[in-house]
Amino acid sequence: MKRRVVCVVGGGLAGLACALAAAQAGAAVRLLEARPDPVAPEVHVDVVPSMLRDLARLGVADACVRAGFAYRRISAIGQRGLPLYSLDAPRLAGARYPAALGIAHSDLQEILAAAARDAGVHIRYGAQVLRVVDISDEALVDVEGEPALSADFVVVACGGRDPLRERVFQAAPSGAASAAWLYLFTRRSPGFDEALSAVTAAGDKAYAVPVSGSRVGVRLASRGAQAPADAAGARALLARFPGVMGDLAHHVAPETEVVRRPLALGLMVSPWARGRIVGVGECVRALPPHFGQAAAQAIEDAVVLGELLAGLREPRELAPAFLKRREPRVRQIAAIALQAARWDEMPGTETDLLALSRALDQIVHSPA
Repeated sequence: MKRRVVCVVGGGLAGLACALAAAQAGAAVRLLEARPDPVAPEVHVDVVPSMLRDLARLGVADACVRAGFAYRRISAIGQRGLPLYSLDAPRLAGARYPAALGIAHSDLQEILAAAARDAGVHIRYGAQVLRVVDISDEALVDVEGEPALSADFVVVACGGRDPLRERVFQAAPSGAASAAWLYLFTRRSPGFDEALSAVTAAGDKAYAVPVSGSRVGVRLASRGAQAPADAAGARALLARFPGVMGDLAHHVAPETEVVRRPLALGLMVSPWARGRIVGVGECVRALPPHFGQAAAQAIEDAVVLGELLAGLREPRELAPAFLKRREPRVRQIAAIALQAARWDEMPGTETDLLALSRALDQIVHSPA
């Protein structure tokens, strides 16, 4: 049987994970990334239990555990710094793995890239894809300044605002809300061993998760006027919080890099897969950071793609099978995450993030 050829467009988490899964399924895989070098945002990734389970299915969970910081509890503190609640995260990845972990985005990206190369994926940087065309017996990928590449399947893992998304799926760029989160790393204090969320009386919000023995990843959102995206602005915003969250402000050095990420919201309306082309990750959905599902769903895409490729008989079966496995689940998860974001923006008497968390747990408890 002829070895299938898969071309992945985009070298972020979704693209690398899909390339790895496709190679593990026996495909010859080429990954094309427009940027000239590997680039990862200076942010953290909260590897929630369902995501760690899927990283284990891809064979990279051990490397992630070594590179990150394992935790088992998520706690919240109120406006006076007193505990509101603590939840133990389920160990969905199995007994040999922790429940969850924090990790730097750059470390996770390097782990996926190394695993993909080891699996035989050919990764090319500086390759700008202009167009993807699905014809009867192949897909053609137009790369700037080069002859078109032929593939049995193309996985589009570009960003939600990349022009390629509109060219391939006729979908408008992902929208962005007016709100934004600030991301930074700061020094981890002894005893900071779990994920922590906090809120001020003014409605500012913070979430922190340890990513190593020495660092904590933090994301912040101010109520009202946005805080400056620099170390001084982040330090001043953190200092508004009570208890151990506010204590992190003392560790924000003047040279600390702060990344502002607009709150992305939305789900592609048009089909994410057709013919020999499949869209994944941020190309097809823009999820807020709530409950860690933006990254988790990208890894789920990869696991499902790999399973389908391994059992595929006819090329035209891939798109409908992928949509059948992914669309209902993703829409349920997106609805929960988007509701959490709306309640964060405009809390009311009906706001119940714990109820949303429990509803999400019921969905992701079982693999995709």
